[in-house]
Amino acid sequence: MTLAHTILERLQEHLALPWPKDVSPRERVVMVVYTPADERKLRRLIQSGEFAREIATTGRGWVEHDLATEFSCWLAKHQYRDRYLNRPERLWDDTGNVRGLDEYLGSRIAEITSHLTANDVLALIGGGGLFGLNSISSLVEQIENHIPGRLVVFFPGEHDARTNSYRLLGAKDGWGYLAVPITC
Repeated sequence: MTLAHTILERLQEHLALPWPKDVSPRERVVMVVYTPADERKLRRLIQSGEFAREIATTGRGWVEHDLATEFSCWLAKHQYRDRYLNRPERLWDDTGNVRGLDEYLGSRIAEITSHLTANDVLALIGGGGLFGLNSISSLVEQIENHIPGRLVVFFPGEHDARTNSYRLLGAKDGWGYLAVPITC
């Protein structure tokens, strides 16, 4: 069995469990952690529709959203696009995120979640595409309260079970978060 199939099997088992209604938004987040080298294999399986078909057998809805191209979509529509391209240092705020990108991502995800029910899963893929542009941790914290069912974040990086922290693409600092980790 391949790594991608193992992840699918573990995720399917987790999502098949009963979903209590009295859990905090953070406890409804599932972090699927895998090595960055396995990104293409996992994406291929997701994009083939196999994840959606298998998760459907649990009685859950499955909606996926790819974050990998969101920065380029945001920049292409931005009124100051040309100025930013001429002086890219103006893109970043004091926290190291691209100015306004988190609001854009939040509104994009709000559009998607407005159609979801408490029985649906929103799967975010392509988080590595935001590396150095926007923090996955701030995005998850921004949207966690708006997810009626479960949020599954495909996370190319590491999980430290001792400290319950996550590191995207081997970043130097980790992010402590109360989520359900699915690892291999």
